[in-house]
Amino acid sequence: MRDDESGTDKSIIDIRRYLGRSPAEGGRVFSIWGGEGERARLALPVWRAIYLLGSERGGIVRVSKARPGTPVPFFVLDLGEEPARTSFPPEALEPLSRRESPSLTATSRGDLAVLLGEEDGQRWYLFVVGVGVPAPVEGKRREDLMFLAGECAGLLFLRDFAKDGG
Repeated sequence: MRDDESGTDKSIIDIRRYLGRSPAEGGRVFSIWGGEGERARLALPVWRAIYLLGSERGGIVRVSKARPGTPVPFFVLDLGEEPARTSFPPEALEPLSRRESPSLTATSRGDLAVLLGEEDGQRWYLFVVGVGVPAPVEGKRREDLMFLAGECAGLLFLRDFAKDGG
């Protein structure tokens, strides 16, 4: 639904306000990969995790439990480049390979992953690349991050996204 003849929709949130930019300055990139249909619901919790951690890229990835290796992207939000970068370094996931969800790990390189759970032989993660806050993530920031991870897990497992995309 449009609010006026100019074709603008005033009910859409202008994300530049949250990024500290005015509409005149233009905006950062807001590039989504894998956000078709219901998967678009992942945009808000992933964006909030990226923003909370001072990063510019994150997403939901999966790794086969039978053949661990390179993370396979399921949903990616990139605030730095267009098109969205879909590669995620596997080093952040290694410490989580034998843990139960929810578990969090961060690398010295600044990548952070949260194990969301497992479904049909796939392990699912919230992954944020290039975290801009000091490690370890603790206190209120950690609580907020784990809450966001719970939102992502709920979408993956309760809405069956993991079955559809796995």
